[in-house]
Amino acid sequence: MSNLFCLTYIIASLSNLTCVDHKTLISQDKEWQCYLNIEEFEQSQLGNWTMTNSFRAAYITWDEHNRVGAYPQENQFEREFDYDEFPFEEFYNLSLESSQNFQTANIQHETTIGIELNKNIFGRTSRQSSQGKFDSLGLNSLIIPNPYVAEDFFSKKNYLGLYIEHEAALGDRLFLSFEGTFDVAIPDTIDFESTSLIDPIENNNFFPEISLEYQLTHSLLAYTSFEYGVESIEGKDFRNQRLRSETYQTWEVGIKTQLNDNWLATVSFEREIQNNFTTTDPNEPDFDLQINRQIGNSWTGEISGELNPGWWLYGFYTYTDATVTEDEVIKVGNSLAGIARHTGGLWTSYEITQGQWQGLGLGSGIIWNGERPADAVNSSDFPDYLQFDLAIFYNQDHFKAAISVQNLFNGGFDEQEVTSQTILGTILWKF
Repeated sequence: MSNLFCLTYIIASLSNLTCVDHKTLISQDKEWQCYLNIEEFEQSQLGNWTMTNSFRAAYITWDEHNRVGAYPQENQFEREFDYDEFPFEEFYNLSLESSQNFQTANIQHETTIGIELNKNIFGRTSRQSSQGKFDSLGLNSLIIPNPYVAEDFFSKKNYLGLYIEHEAALGDRLFLSFEGTFDVAIPDTIDFESTSLIDPIENNNFFPEISLEYQLTHSLLAYTSFEYGVESIEGKDFRNQRLRSETYQTWEVGIKTQLNDNWLATVSFEREIQNNFTTTDPNEPDFDLQINRQIGNSWTGEISGELNPGWWLYGFYTYTDATVTEDEVIKVGNSLAGIARHTGGLWTSYEITQGQWQGLGLGSGIIWNGERPADAVNSSDFPDYLQFDLAIFYNQDHFKAAISVQNLFNGGFDEQEVTSQTILGTILWKF
């Protein structure tokens, strides 16, 4: 039996403008966020099964003063809010999973079955962007937890999650895997206050994924995957018709090649089909409409590796062609709002690998996001922008700490999906 206790403390400072809906801006003069995460992990062996259970509790406190008003071109009102006690201040997660390795004929299998119960769970928004792809290989590569940023919150409140993962080695070169997740919403007995920053999601969702990998040569791997998701949408359009569930289908194919011991290059193509995508109705701004179908095709090239011991580099470029392909209101052929055709980024970090300063490191990165439509009807474009990130960190076996600045110069702050200037302080202990 093995046990792990983890304590994480995060302090964050945010500033500048945030768009919380189609007509409201929040001017965050200053906001401090403290996030304490406690996790206990236990693993034991029961015959051929490995049993893992964990409990996680997180507590969030806020000290913020927000000025809420209309868009500058619609400056009709201005109000003051002071959230002394943020209503969503804690959440709990209890999970239990079991995994087993076994063999049938010449096929090696590994199966994991799990269940988790969440109380007022929060998370980052599920819709990914090219910026998110870069972030996942930037600071996250240091295994530093992300804090919860207010404008990116969504709430699942209470839900029961069931999931299964199965991997099969069909030979020395061919590997098949399947993942399936089913979230069951549980009604809460307490009605929390609503806020302009958090929208509750209280629907049952199912997300299957299947992938296939084939080892072409010692250094060349081909892969393909398919994902499907259904998400229930609450609300009605201006005709008083209920909004339908959104569906997502994603196909990806790619090739990974090991250039040498320290460098990896990836070329991939991804096609995503979205049905009933919910957006603001251009003719009735107080209501939403749903685009029947939109398709996005993207080609991505990535390279990562170690230049010298402790000095790492990662870069990527993505070209995306995303358009509306079927709808009665939005013109077919319109580009998708907020999606740039050209996106690229570069991140580098250096960590001292020996001596008394071992574990101390610096990192910096830049993201370029090209012009992109500001709305579904393509009435205007957001200009391209550069985002600069900086970080200083310290890593040891059971202790990690970092101070980072995201979007140092507030590039692209006029778009709601762009993270405003944010200073993060993170401390993590493992016992």
